[in-house]
Amino acid sequence: MTDRLIGKRDIAAMLGTSPGVAASILAGKGIHPIDLGAGRSRGLRWLESAVQQAVRDMYNEAQPKPKTTRRPRPKPVCGLAGMSTDDIYRLTTGQCVQ
Repeated sequence: MTDRLIGKRDIAAMLGTSPGVAASILAGKGIHPIDLGAGRSRGLRWLESAVQQAVRDMYNEAQPKPKTTRRPRPKPVCGLAGMSTDDIYRLTTGQCVQ
């Protein structure tokens, strides 16, 4: 199957912008034209499938991304509420490690 080559006006209509802006958007996406040379009905042409793929990619990039869920912070294993008074006394009066 052969792919169609389309001109600046066609890519501008597909992207909904002016011809110059459409060409610069495609160049930014890495899609470069094929130069058919000078003459009537010639000049720069883009592959229609490449332009359509660029439109699909831009659409997918514009869609909202799902938010990632944050894991809750783990609770401390050791707390003063669960300790006896003797354990707290030994913890606070013991030798400090620095």
